[in-house]
Parts: sequence; structure tokens; C-alpha cells
Amino acid sequence: MATRITSWITRPTTNRAVPNPTANLDEVLEAILNPSQLLSLSATAVKVAGVSTQPDCLPSALGALIASDPSFSAALLRTVNSARNGPGRAVSSVERAVLVVGLNKVRALALSLSLPPIHPLNRNHPAALEHSRSSISGAIIARELAVRRGYPAPDDDLHAALLRDIGVLLIQQTYPAAWAELSARTSDPLGADACARERNVFGTDHAEVGAEVLRRWGLHDDMVEPIRYHHHPERLAGTPHAVRAELLWFAGLLTRLEFVIEHPAALDFILFTAAKQFSLSAGALVDFLDVVRPKISAFAETLDREIGLCPDYASLLTTASAELSRLSVGARQ
Repeated sequence: MATRITSWITRPTTNRAVPNPTANLDEVLEAILNPSQLLSLSATAVKVAGVSTQPDCLPSALGALIASDPSFSAALLRTVNSARNGPGRAVSSVERAVLVVGLNKVRALALSLSLPPIHPLNRNHPAALEHSRSSISGAIIARELAVRRGYPAPDDDLHAALLRDIGVLLIQQTYPAAWAELSARTSDPLGADACARERNVFGTDHAEVGAEVLRRWGLHDDMVEPIRYHHHPERLAGTPHAVRAELLWFAGLLTRLEFVIEHPAALDFILFTAAKQFSLSAGALVDFLDVVRPKISAFAETLDREIGLCPDYASLLTTASAELSRLSVGARQ
């Protein structure tokens, strides 16, 4: 696929100096968001993914949007022609390609192209697995929660969650050694202080970087602002973006269940939040995640991304709930 970025997984590690945390924010962002590091393809890919979900989407309109980006057009035509069986003239028209594969396939291709590339030899790299699992599971969880709650645009919520932590990738690949050191000494099961720790080291944080990337791609505020505040949705209270920001925050918490199982207080907070803000009792949350789990695996397969073994959320929560009950009984004795 044609793109001007290689992920931190495939590019050589550099020794770029970490900026002074007190440096001007614009200067820090310019260092991280250097054009040579940004995905030239993703702005179009995200727009295509959104347009293709609209009920009144016309193949001609979608074809025109794709045709405006030569890289995306080439990727679509290559995908269509490589999947064709038997003799026949190659598909050379973008609009024809959309008709041949259908809107769902175009949308899946767009979503896969919006994610950073991973070299085939590194598909099982721990960092690749961690980011892919978090992004893909968070995206499906966000969409299914949005459907459950009757939110107006669950597919847009999926797109936002899929791109929620793109800022992590950009900071990691710009300052790999400093990021690795920061991650190694982190003991924050809920990630509540992640942005503050990053600002202390880099002068900015992944949420701010991710939001700035999406703003430069021309995405609307209803995508940009929730990502900017997905660790602190309360800061958007009273705005049109508060609901999506809270959804991204909670979906992110649920992707961390594997890691909070050893932290009863953190797990208790997740269960409390599920009940209070999303009307999900512990039992309902178990049922919800049990249904979501195969959808996460299916989505990863659609996007051709490795996520390792998908956590058995039902077993995790059942075990965790039993442990919390035991601790609660012990505390009352």
C-alpha cells in the first residue's frame, strides 16, 4: 500500500532528543507531526469509511471521493483486481470497482487503510498486538454500546474509537526510547494519569496529538474533540461532543479488563461506571462482552490485523466479580 509512514514497529529506532516539557506546544507538535511521519492516505480513508455507511450513499459519489486520492484509488483497484477469478478485462474505473465489491467491502478497505501499516514479519510483535487489540476491541465495544444506548451514529463512534490512540503511535515512533522507558515504569491500571505523565516528558500527550492529526486531515469537531478529551470526558460536559467522549473513555476502560483483574479497586471502578453511566449491571456487562467478543475477532479478520487471543471477557468479569464479592464480605467482617 502506498503511504509515507512506517510504523514504529518497522522503522529503525532513532535517538531524537526528547523536547523540553516547557517548550512551546506548537513546536512540539510540529516535531511529532512532521509531514514525513503522517499517513497521507488516512484522511481520505476515514472520510470514505464514514460516507460509505450513509443510507443514501451513491457509488458515483463515493467513487468521486476515492478518485480524489490517487493512493487510495490504486489500493482499491489493486484489491478488486487481485480478488477477481477467471478471464476478463481488469477493472480500471474507481466507480466500477465500488460497484463490483460493494459498499461494505469498500468500507472495510477504508478502515484497514486508516490504520498504520505493520510489516508481515512483525504482525505478532507485542507492541503491534497491544495497539491493534486496543483499537479494534475498543471500536467494536464503542459501536455496540452506542447501538445499545440508541446513539445516533454508532458507525462514527466505531471510527472514532479505531483512531482514538493514533497519537500513541506518533509519539512512540518519534521518541521510541523515551516512550519505552515511560511505559516500563507505569503502574496505572486504568490509564487515568496517562496524559499527565506524557506531558511531563514530551510536552504534549497522545490525545492532543491524535486530535491535531485528525484536525489536519479535515475531520469535523465531532470526531476531533472527543478524541482530544477521551481520557477526560468531563471537560466536554455541556457540549455536543460529551456523549462520544464518554463513550470512547468507557470503551477504553473495557479494553483494559485483562490488566485490571489484579487491581480490585480499578475493577470496582469499571463495574461502578458501567452500572451508573451505562445502566449495565455486572451480569449485564458479562452478557454484553460475551456477545461482543466474537465480533471483535471478526472485525480484526476483516481488517486483516493480528490481535492475538481475544480475551474471554465473560470469564474475566465472572472471576473478577466473585473476587470483589469475596473482598467485600471480608471487609464487612
